[in-house]
Amino acid sequence: MNFLAAAKREIGALAHAMSALNSRIFEKPELNFKEHFAAGRITDALAKEGFKIRLGRKKLGTAFEASWRGGRQRPVVAILAEYDALPNLGHACGHSMIAAAAYGSAVAAKRILGKRCGTLKVVGTPGEEGGGGKLLMIREGWFKGIDAVIMAHPSNRNRAVARMLAVMELEFKFFGKSSHAAAHPEHGINALDAVIMLFNGVNAMRQQTPNFSRVHGIITRGGDAPNIIPEFASAKFFVRGLTVGDFEFVLEKVVKCARAAATATGCKLKVVKNPVFYLPFEPNRTMGKVFRKHMDAVGLRDGGTPENEEIGSSDIGNLSQVVPALHPEFAVSGPDVVNHSRDFLKAVTSKKGMDAMLKASAALTATVCDLFTNPSLMEAVRREFASSHLGLKSTKRKS
Repeated sequence: MNFLAAAKREIGALAHAMSALNSRIFEKPELNFKEHFAAGRITDALAKEGFKIRLGRKKLGTAFEASWRGGRQRPVVAILAEYDALPNLGHACGHSMIAAAAYGSAVAAKRILGKRCGTLKVVGTPGEEGGGGKLLMIREGWFKGIDAVIMAHPSNRNRAVARMLAVMELEFKFFGKSSHAAAHPEHGINALDAVIMLFNGVNAMRQQTPNFSRVHGIITRGGDAPNIIPEFASAKFFVRGLTVGDFEFVLEKVVKCARAAATATGCKLKVVKNPVFYLPFEPNRTMGKVFRKHMDAVGLRDGGTPENEEIGSSDIGNLSQVVPALHPEFAVSGPDVVNHSRDFLKAVTSKKGMDAMLKASAALTATVCDLFTNPSLMEAVRREFASSHLGLKSTKRKS
């Protein structure tokens, strides 16, 4: 059976419902772990299509699992849905589209395969934008027994396979001593000076960081008045690396910069590490090869952007350490319009964006159908995961 032709037909029939779901979630943006409206709309739509719904509890109250079983239990394939928004920018990362594509692709695959299907799931993962929802879901066992996960993310490019960076947020708090900046400067210890020295130290060390590593920060507190030597100042940084080893190497250097700044100024230092740590994303290239074939066929030709360039971070990185995962991108805008911008926000509901979402959903549907009906493909996916799985190990670098 030509799964792609069938997928295009079924996605075409679902286009109005998918567009409406995207619009409804887009028009009512909700921040991480507060996505009650979005989760409700997605689960209601899937329940009407015969999917059995399981809801999360407590902090994961906006997580869900929608499952449908065909003629056999295995394999178990999950399409991931994200639906949280950004502060002040709404759905400028296009998560409303991810949700609509997950709904449409799952329903289309169910209709195409019928009894030939194994267990098909849509797993709703809240709090991707800094909340680490997938980390919590991994700990609670939501992904146990799943053979593969896949999702499609709007972007400014078409790319079947991309990696992502490990990331951790850190806050550096410097404690000094206040004094009159003109009359008694010698009695003060300037905490803002320590923050400025931290930034200068980080900027000086950039030449010695591994490829694709990133360090970026902001000053969150710099003082109260120019004539008062700041007794407290703070900054927040994101530290990223392409591998866990690269991340740890850069992290150690940044912390050393902070300690040096505290020593030089006489301040005391407190380092606060955010417990939500996103691991690098390790894509399953076997699935990626299949998706690329379908993506090219529907007119979303992979532009050939290297998989380790122009990348961010996501909690799907942690998930890729426990189950084979793919996170392709589809272009809803031109290359000059980037995620997390107001121009990208417009693209998420544009005609070009909707056309791209429907095409990506057809490619996603066909890939899912291949995974269910081609045992040798699923075995190849498992073999690749077993051989390339990074786990939680890191390769220490010498600083």
